[in-house]
Amino acid sequence: MKAPIRSLFALAFICITAGSALATDAILKRRGTLRSDPSTEHPPITNLKAQEDVELIEPSAKSGYYHVRTSEGDEGWVYSRNLEIVPTAPPTTAQLSAPLSAARPPTTDTSIATSIPSNWERPEPNRTTFHGPDGDCGTTGDGGDTVTNARKNRTDVPPEYHPVTWRALQSVPYPVAGNSLLNWTPAHLAQIEPYEGIAVSVIGYLSAVKVEDRGSGETTNCHFTNAEEVDWHMPLVEQAGVPESTAIVVETTPRVRELHVKWTPNALAPWIKSSAPVRISGWTMLDPEHRAHLGHFRSTLWEIIPSRKSKFFRMGNG
Repeated sequence: MKAPIRSLFALAFICITAGSALATDAILKRRGTLRSDPSTEHPPITNLKAQEDVELIEPSAKSGYYHVRTSEGDEGWVYSRNLEIVPTAPPTTAQLSAPLSAARPPTTDTSIATSIPSNWERPEPNRTTFHGPDGDCGTTGDGGDTVTNARKNRTDVPPEYHPVTWRALQSVPYPVAGNSLLNWTPAHLAQIEPYEGIAVSVIGYLSAVKVEDRGSGETTNCHFTNAEEVDWHMPLVEQAGVPESTAIVVETTPRVRELHVKWTPNALAPWIKSSAPVRISGWTMLDPEHRAHLGHFRSTLWEIIPSRKSKFFRMGNG
């Protein structure tokens, strides 16, 4: 059962305790992952569905995880916040976040750069840990392209942003290479190195907000699959009404959004396919994993990763 969009930014989660000493069964409150040990250091064994029954092998949690056995006979560890021990009272509904308030239109900047130079500062990403309903997820996730994951999962705030045109970012070069920077040659890496991790501010038009909560999850988020634990893809196009295939992707992560409780699909809906432009600020990042999306859902592998103090500014119509 898919987690409802309305609960994306719930302000509290119900902590599960061992409950009755006689209780041996539990129910998944939301989609979760079955792990080989009580941590997120390794990819999951399998994904579990909401409302799935599991048997407790041990009555007490270890490091925040319960040792369980699924109905298929698989044994592993499930994060305690995902389980309702039988019998327990149903969890109370978490309070929804407040809607996004209107922002004052920013002052027009007449010094917007039409190209991105190779000598702008590129601070190293900070190291973060995400505390989600399916467990804790470290800086680089649980494997995969750890270099890209570390950049995507940053939450640090730059001292300032460089205003650049949409076209300036869209036209930054990159090589034809594999879907992981770990496999790129030094020559390939040298092509993107001058442009990775620059703080920019870009004006465009939002085409969509896509909550990537389908499938088996991504390494960057430790294969978590609940809606509040996954990335969003938000295509930003140069002109209102043009196809999504021409877009630059703005990718928000659960680490940033837990600090932005007002960012919800409903709150951002007035910006989608609107004739009013928006200004988005964040870090430049090349995501090599989505080459197959080129020409369909994006026009470049370069993305904007909003920082934790980013704001969506509505520019107005005149």
